[in-house]
Amino acid sequence: MGLSLSDFNPFKPAKKILKKVAKPFRKASQKFIPKELRWAAPYLAAVAPYTSFMMPGSGIMSSALGRSALSGLYNVAGQAIADPEGEDINLLSTLLAGGQGYLTTPGMEGELMGATTRGKEMAAMGDYMGPPDMAQALQDRSLLTKAKDLGLTGASKVAGLAGGAGETLADLASLRTDPFTLAGAKEGLQAITPALSQGTGDVFKAESDKAIREFEKQEAADLAEIEATSTANDQEAADLTMKYYRQAGHDEETIQAALETNGLSEYYVPPTEDAAQGGIIGLRNGGMLNLGGNEMDYRGGGFVPIGKKERADDVPARLSKNEFVMTADAVKAAGGGSVNKGAQRMYNVMNQLEARA
Repeated sequence: MGLSLSDFNPFKPAKKILKKVAKPFRKASQKFIPKELRWAAPYLAAVAPYTSFMMPGSGIMSSALGRSALSGLYNVAGQAIADPEGEDINLLSTLLAGGQGYLTTPGMEGELMGATTRGKEMAAMGDYMGPPDMAQALQDRSLLTKAKDLGLTGASKVAGLAGGAGETLADLASLRTDPFTLAGAKEGLQAITPALSQGTGDVFKAESDKAIREFEKQEAADLAEIEATSTANDQEAADLTMKYYRQAGHDEETIQAALETNGLSEYYVPPTEDAAQGGIIGLRNGGMLNLGGNEMDYRGGGFVPIGKKERADDVPARLSKNEFVMTADAVKAAGGGSVNKGAQRMYNVMNQLEARA
C-alpha cells in the first residue's frame, strides 16, 4: 500500500529528532538544576543569538548556517530544561530561534540586500548605472523575481534590526551605553523585546504542559476512584440481591437471571450459609465437597447436597434426640421435583415450626 502525499508530514520526523536531542538536557535539568531556576533557561536561549559570548566568532559555527543550528540547539535545550518531565518540543519556536541565529550573523543585512535585483545590478554596474537604467532593470523583472526581491528585502531589514539589537545589548553590557538612563533603558528594552517574547512563549508552553499533565493525572485518579466506588456499589447491590432473593425462596437460576439483567452477573456467588444454622450448603466454585471421612455439623438442621448418590448413606452425620431426617424423595416432592425448591420449602417450614416451639 503506497503512501499518499496527504499522509506525508515533514514535521513528525523533525520532532522525533528534536526529542532525542532534548533527552540529555532533560536528564541534566532533573539532576543538577533546581526547579526554581529552570524557568530562566528559555530566556537565556532566546538571548543567545544577540550576544557574542554565546556565539562563536570563528570557525564553521560562526557562519550563518552554523549560528542558525547553534541557536536552534540553544532553544531545544531551553525548552527541555524548563520542562524536564515533558516530552514535547515546540518546533515553531526552534525554527524561529534558528532564523534569528541566521539573521543576526554579522553582515547578513548587506548580504541579503545584495541578493536582490537592485543589489546585483548595483554591484555589477557600480557608479556607472544611472536611475533610468536601474528603473528599467527593475521594470523587466518577472513576477517570481519581484516576489523573491520582496522577501529578500524584508529579511534584510529584519536582519538589520536584529543586528542592531545585538549591538545595542553589547553596548549596554560593556557600559558603552549607560543602561541606567532613560534613553539607555529604552534602547535596551527595545533591543531585548524579541528575545523576551520568545522566551516567555517557551516558558508559557512549559508551564501549560505541566498543568495539562497534572490535570490528566488528577482526572485519571478521579476516574479510578469512581470506578472503584462503582465496583463497590455493584458488589453491594449483588450481595443484597442474592440475600433477599434467597430469603424469598427463589432458586439459584432465578437469582443468576436477576443479576444478569442488572449487569451484576460477575458478582454471583453460590450460597455458602453455615449448615449449623440450617439452609442449603453451597460451594463457592461449584462442584461437590469431599469430606474425606470427616463429619459435618447439622445440629441446626439443613439440606445435604454432598455425597455420591441418594440413599448411599455415605455422608457422616451426628444427630440428636428427637431430630427428624427427611429422605431425598421427600425433598424433591416438596419442591415439585426440584431439590433446590424442596430444600427451600423445608427451610421455611423448619423456621416456621421453630418459631412456634
